[in-house]
Amino acid sequence: MNSTDENLKASYSLWVEKKEFLTNALSMSTQQLVDNGIDLNALNGEVEKLEKDISQKSELFGQSFDDKKIKYADVQKAIGKNDVAIEVLRYRYFDHSFTDSIIYVALYVKNDNARPKAIMLPDGSRMETRFFSYYRNSIISKMPDQYSYKVFWEPIQKGIGTAANVYLSADGVYNLVNLEAIPTPDGRYVIDNANIIMVSNTKDLYLRKVKSKAITASKTATMFGNPTYYMTASVDRNISQLPGTEKEVAELQQLLKEKGWVTDEYVKKSASEEQVKELASPRIFHIATHGFYTPAVEENDLETLTESQAEVNENPLLKTGLLLTGGGDVLNKTKYNYNIESGILTAYEAMSLNLDQTDLVVLSACETGLGQVSNGEGVYGLQRAFLVAGAKVLIMSMFKVDDAATQELILTFYRKWLTTNNMRQSFIDAKKELRVEYPEPIYWGAFMMIGLD
Repeated sequence: MNSTDENLKASYSLWVEKKEFLTNALSMSTQQLVDNGIDLNALNGEVEKLEKDISQKSELFGQSFDDKKIKYADVQKAIGKNDVAIEVLRYRYFDHSFTDSIIYVALYVKNDNARPKAIMLPDGSRMETRFFSYYRNSIISKMPDQYSYKVFWEPIQKGIGTAANVYLSADGVYNLVNLEAIPTPDGRYVIDNANIIMVSNTKDLYLRKVKSKAITASKTATMFGNPTYYMTASVDRNISQLPGTEKEVAELQQLLKEKGWVTDEYVKKSASEEQVKELASPRIFHIATHGFYTPAVEENDLETLTESQAEVNENPLLKTGLLLTGGGDVLNKTKYNYNIESGILTAYEAMSLNLDQTDLVVLSACETGLGQVSNGEGVYGLQRAFLVAGAKVLIMSMFKVDDAATQELILTFYRKWLTTNNMRQSFIDAKKELRVEYPEPIYWGAFMMIGLD
């Protein structure tokens, strides 16, 4: 943690320590919790309080804005004259009590001193079910998509009008839909007509403007690929090895070394969870492996869970993660406590990684972007975890992608970025270049970039 506030540093160290303890406690049986005098609810409350205290103190630390609340007018002044900043919000309709109806609203501002305007998207329930399934199936099956533009983008596009840059903070299903890959009525795609920049929160636009520029990070890169998922002679080997990712790491290593970067590579058995946790804020963290998400337990099965299993079931950050060496063995042993032994880096653990000086995290894997649509909290998942850990920009895949296309996209992006130093434009240009050879969005539309470089 790169702060000069000793109290803040002490709070951060205590937070990391308590989070690690909570992670271990969640692997215990009810009897073990009793024997060790551990109250999961109280421990979780302590962790959450520390998180809140640290975020409040560190967000504007050193900028003399400790007591300043960021308002929409601050965001307005931070964007260009032809730009627009959008906050997508998901909520349940309230009629004397909360109903099952889901509504989305896109609140947006321009640099025009006007108050925020709202675009209502009232059919949230079908957006999250029928229309999301249709969007996803259309891409995966390479079928024409006749509805996604009308459902997910047209209402917003009509509301905001023409904009040079669209900064969008997503919620709910908008975290799972890559707007760029949606076909438009003119036979093109949204990526051809709009420059959509995904941000974790629109306040980041203001924070980027007022924060002093950090010292340029050293040219260091740490890469992981093709972990050995099964270390035992397991009969059930449902997780396939990813030899293509090993090739991806090797080619990326060669490219970076040619440009004068210092690289560390971990593949097969060396691609372990312990090794990831030793990260010391490399400028690039590239990890190519399987991501996974465990659906919530059905309500009628909740009574069969132990206290710690029920706690895990309630926290989406403990149900999504990346598979590393031995990860297949862990999945064969448990559906809940992924921390019983090494092999799976959960999103909860990823939040504690040291990525303060990391410009870019690339999750080049299968379905790393999957999360849970959850009211008011957006999508918990690896996206949020790595940004909370300090990464400025995150590139991740939302569904299974062809190996050859993935490697071509990733390597083309790196080549362009290392040459131009423009991360966002390099990513867009790499996608457009890939489309010449692979025109279907299944090949180029799975990858999303979140954050501000």
